[in-house]
Amino acid sequence: MEVLLLKVTLTPSLILIASLTAKRIGPRFSGRLLGLPLTTGPFLTLIWLEAGPGTAASAAHGAALGQLTVVVFCLAYATAAVHIGPAAALSLSVLCGLMVAAAAILANSLWLCVAAPIAAILYRPALAAAEPGRPSRWDLPVRVVAAGGLVVLLTATTPLLGPVLAGALAALPMVSLVLAPSMHRSSGGAAAVGLLTGVLISAASTMAFLVVVAVAMVPLGPLTAFGLGVAALVITDLTTRGLRSRRTTTV
Repeated sequence: MEVLLLKVTLTPSLILIASLTAKRIGPRFSGRLLGLPLTTGPFLTLIWLEAGPGTAASAAHGAALGQLTVVVFCLAYATAAVHIGPAAALSLSVLCGLMVAAAAILANSLWLCVAAPIAAILYRPALAAAEPGRPSRWDLPVRVVAAGGLVVLLTATTPLLGPVLAGALAALPMVSLVLAPSMHRSSGGAAAVGLLTGVLISAASTMAFLVVVAVAMVPLGPLTAFGLGVAALVITDLTTRGLRSRRTTTV
């Protein structure tokens, strides 16, 4: 019962807090929050509690591979958002993300994950203003329900999917899939680019968290693995931001 309650409440609560906070701090910092492991973190915790450290380590491995989809989705949508509308940008970015997701799962190598921090450091968005519209009142409920439902579904189907595939699916950018087109439509392409740039920067930190958890979960134990994962997340975030700032000042 306790695990079921955790499934139903933890991720939606985190998404709700992040979304409400985002209204006060702007699109880019909103993306920074949404790019953190708000879905994969609780998912891995639940897998550990239900199936043990070995399965959780495999799920973290899959989630790290799936995080590449987040990176490609952000890059594709942010690049397209200043040129085309929300529907076309979403279709293009989803197609690119699915292609990379399939390739990453087939390759099944954590070495691919170094692409995430490299992309976060090198990407420099082109911004263009657009006519603002009316924000949808359904954005926040959809975000909360989609994220919570995803965690419940994946933890329930992990025995069928296998931990690696379930982990990869847990990393899919479900909230960004909903929020980016909505922000694009209501506030213009520049707002969507800012949001996804923030997600991209945090994706590098989330990737570090997942890789460390995947490697350390079995030999060091879950609590140590999660602690080291959080430390890796913070260090990667600080390093990525520092390198981006230095690159901006030298270009």
